[in-house]
Amino acid sequence: MSSASLILTDCGLALAEPKAVGAHGSTKVLAASALGGCLVFVSGAVVTVALAAIGRDMRLSPLDLQWVMNAELLPLAALTLGAGALGDRFGQKRVLLAGIALYGLGATAIAFAPSFAPLIGGRFLQGVGEAVILPNGLSVLGRAFPADKKARAIGIWSAVAAVASGITPAIAGAIIDHGSWQTTFLMLLPIVASALAFGTAWIPKDSPTSYVRIDVYGAVLSTVGLGSLGAGLTSLTNGSGPTLWVLITLIVGLGGLAGLIVTQRRLGENAMLPPSLFASRSIVGANLFTALLYGPFTVMLTLIPFVMIRGAHLPTLVAGLAFIPLQVLITVVS
Repeated sequence: MSSASLILTDCGLALAEPKAVGAHGSTKVLAASALGGCLVFVSGAVVTVALAAIGRDMRLSPLDLQWVMNAELLPLAALTLGAGALGDRFGQKRVLLAGIALYGLGATAIAFAPSFAPLIGGRFLQGVGEAVILPNGLSVLGRAFPADKKARAIGIWSAVAAVASGITPAIAGAIIDHGSWQTTFLMLLPIVASALAFGTAWIPKDSPTSYVRIDVYGAVLSTVGLGSLGAGLTSLTNGSGPTLWVLITLIVGLGGLAGLIVTQRRLGENAMLPPSLFASRSIVGANLFTALLYGPFTVMLTLIPFVMIRGAHLPTLVAGLAFIPLQVLITVVS
């Protein structure tokens, strides 16, 4: 659910993709794309219910726990647009499978992490993999269906993701109550293997486009800007006040974002974020809407199970089951 705003944006990309494969193979492409997309939602669902157990076993502070979440979200937010250009340049199928493999490496690193630093490294790898999976998986889906069937295909894709998000917290909760939080990340590996196998077999090979320009400066500046700004704002919640470290990270973050704006204006329509997009009131309004809606929504989905487990001392399974009614509604709407 933490990626919902990104998915709403990328669904437009899927709707705009030209049809490239026959109807006979469309269902298989939908299955492969949905399985890869589920990895993103399943990851967030697992961490939501496992966060309390991770903090307890590794004796992490509230600040550390915030980085367990941010280490995935920052690369996901910063690299998604650049990852879409990578797919156009080197082939969407190839890049999608690479993203799934990166995600699997991240999940493995988390499951065997002996300390906080490797845990954060694994979460970062997961975020990079998710940033690659989302735009390329939806672009592959968009090419598989004619215009009159794309909306229905995307609705099914979203419903599958919602079902996975609803089931996973309960499964993860049962595993944590009777085992360890590491096992919840190991259970992701069979899904990764299936996504790789089905994606290799069922997604048609596409031709790379050599003339597509990758906005490397935009990707780097957005990563530095969002990462530094996130680090500064997260550190501010530690109760230590505006220390030198906080001020430096905030200045670097704001500088990176300012540099991103200048670079994007200079590149024009070749930029990762073309300035012409922001001339559209519909695009600006839709992004503000998703930010205001899914920002608080993500916070609630993270804090509620944590409070249920650590504050109310409820079983992790109960915290996982509490999400099922919400996911049922999302599935119906999709």
